[in-house]
Amino acid sequence: MVDLLARTDFMEKAGTGIQRVTDACIKNNNKINFEFSDSFWVTMHSNVTDEDGEKVGEKVGDNLTANQKKIIDAIKNNNSVSAKKLASKVGISQRKVEENLAKLKLMGILKRIGPAKGGHWQVIQQ
Repeated sequence: MVDLLARTDFMEKAGTGIQRVTDACIKNNNKINFEFSDSFWVTMHSNVTDEDGEKVGEKVGDNLTANQKKIIDAIKNNNSVSAKKLASKVGISQRKVEENLAKLKLMGILKRIGPAKGGHWQVIQQ
């Protein structure tokens, strides 16, 4: 099977993947664990932090993440800001902004007034 895949564009070079992944993880200070049994398992631990130094998703007082606080501040400055513009202001993906907006709504901190187009955000509590 390896020989067949090596002849296609689906594989760069046989036998180099584990070492390349290990080297990349060491370079980026990520922990990695390979397990070989009846199957093959790779566990990588991310060390990604946001620009303020907290782990991504880590709560920073008031049960809000740093990104959620940035989103609220941006909405206070412009209550009709879009998720796309929030993403560029906060420095995360639009999908992550939308996830955080949903969490903030569930927490009772934000409320959407009106439709997606033409509506605006209301900060209920801080």
